[in-house]
Amino acid sequence: MIIELRDIRKTYDMGDTKVHALRDVSLGIEAGELGAVVGASGSGKSTLMQILGCLDRPDGGQYILEGKDVAGLSKNRLAEVRNRRIGFVFQSFNLLHRLNAIENVELPLLYRGLRHPRKQAEAMLRRLGLGDRMHHRPSQLSGGQAQRVAIARAMVTDPALLLDDEPTGNVDTATSQEIMSLLKELNDEGRTVLIVTHEAEIAAHCPRQIRIRDGRIVE
Repeated sequence: MIIELRDIRKTYDMGDTKVHALRDVSLGIEAGELGAVVGASGSGKSTLMQILGCLDRPDGGQYILEGKDVAGLSKNRLAEVRNRRIGFVFQSFNLLHRLNAIENVELPLLYRGLRHPRKQAEAMLRRLGLGDRMHHRPSQLSGGQAQRVAIARAMVTDPALLLDDEPTGNVDTATSQEIMSLLKELNDEGRTVLIVTHEAEIAAHCPRQIRIRDGRIVE
C-alpha cells in the first residue's frame, strides 16, 4: 500500500470561527491505483490533496507514505519527499512565465541538485508530444500544451505518486479527454494517480472514486 491515512484531522482558524476541513479521515491507496477524489467546493478535497502531497501537515492522525509516517516531518524533510516521491499537476498549471517549457520542466531536477538536467527534460517533453514547443514560454502555449508541460514537469523526477488537482479545469472538453488519456497511460505504466475533481465526467474515467463531504469520506 502506497498511502495509508489514519484518523487525519485538519482545522483552520478563520477569525473567531474554526473550520474543520478534515474530520478523522482514514483511507488506503494501493500502489498502481487510478482514483478520483470527488467533492463539492468546501468539501475538504483540496485540503486532503495538500496533505497527501506533503504541502501541509495534519493537526492529528498518521499519514503513512510508502511505509513511512510523514505527518510530523519538518518542512525541509517534507520538501525532500515532495521532490523525490510526488509529482503535482495543478488546474492553473503553475508554470513560471519567465521560463520556457524546457526550463520549467528542468526545475524539479535542479532543486534535486542535478547539474545537467536538459536531456531528461527534453526526453519527457518529446514523449508528451511537445518536441516543437520546448522553447516556447507559457504565454505562447495553448491550455492543453501548458498542461502537458506541467505533466512533464511532474513526471521528470520519476515520482511514485502523481497528484492532479482539477487537471482539466482550464481546458476545453476535447483537451480534457486528451489529458485524461495521458494520465491513464501513465497509470497503465504502474504509477499511482490520484485526481481531485468536481466533474463527474472526469471521475468516471477512474476505477475508484472517493467521495468527500464536510471533511469526511462518505463513499
